[in-house]
Amino acid sequence: DEEGEIAALLKQYGVLASQLPKGAEALNAKSLGRFLEAYSNKLNKWLVNSWPAWRDKVLADPEFGYKLMVEETIGLGLAMSGTVAARGKDVLKELDFFFTDCAVGAVINFVIIWLLAPSVGKVAATTGIAATIGKLPAYALAEGKYTAAQRLGAGVYKGSLFSACGFLGSLGGTTIAYLLFQIRKVLGPEGAGAGEGKLPNVLANSLGWGSFMFVSTNPRYQLINGFEQVLYKMAPGGVAKAGSLALRTGNNMVGGATWVLWARFIGLQKKSDDETKKQ
Repeated sequence: DEEGEIAALLKQYGVLASQLPKGAEALNAKSLGRFLEAYSNKLNKWLVNSWPAWRDKVLADPEFGYKLMVEETIGLGLAMSGTVAARGKDVLKELDFFFTDCAVGAVINFVIIWLLAPSVGKVAATTGIAATIGKLPAYALAEGKYTAAQRLGAGVYKGSLFSACGFLGSLGGTTIAYLLFQIRKVLGPEGAGAGEGKLPNVLANSLGWGSFMFVSTNPRYQLINGFEQVLYKMAPGGVAKAGSLALRTGNNMVGGATWVLWARFIGLQKKSDDETKKQ
C-alpha cells in the first residue's frame, strides 16, 4: 500500500518522517521517491533546507537541480566555446570581456530554468491581473486541466519575462564591455586593441537579444519542458536524465545557430562575405 511504500522509501534513504522538509509529507510514494533521490545530494539538501523557494521548486520538480546543472555546465560551456572561437588568438588579451560574457550567460540560464520550473506552496492572488497570471501553468505544455487560452497565455507571459531578461542581461553585459574597453584605453592604447570595432551598439544589441529570447528561446524551452515531462514520467530515472541531457545539449546548439541567423535577419550582424565586399 501507499503508506508501506513511503515507509520503505524513508528507510532506504535513512530519513525520518519528522526530518522531511515542509511540503514533502504531502507527496505520493512515486513523487517522494524522486524527491528523496534529489534530496540525497548534499548540495541539493543544503539548498532545500536553507532556501524555501528552492525547496518549493524541488518539491514540484525533483529534477530541477539537475536541469539547472546541465544548463550551467553543458549549455554555458557550449556558448563559451563559441565565444573563445570567435575571439581567436585575442582571447587571452580579452579575458575581462570573456568573463563578463560568462557571468551574463550564467545569470540568464538560471533565470530561464527558474521561470519555467513549477513550484509548490504559492499563495495565489484572488483578484486582478495577478490572479489571472497565478492560474497559468508553469509552462505551456505543463500537465493539468488548463484551457487553450491559459496555455497560450503562459507562453506569451513567460516569453515576455524571457524578453525582459534578455534585454536587461544584454544591456548590462554590453555596457560593462564598453566600460572595460574604456579602462583599457586609459591604461594604454595597446590594451584596447581592435576591441572597439567588435562591440555592438548597446541599445540595438539589447533589443536584439530581447526579441530573440521571445521568438526563439521561449518556444524552444517550452518544448523542452514538455518533452522532459513525458520523459521523466515514462522512462527510468537514468534514461530520463540522459535524454534530458541530450535534449538540452541539442537545444543549446540550435540556440547558438539561430541567434546568428536572427542577428543577421534584424541587421545586428553581417555575413563575412558582405564585410569583404565593402573593404
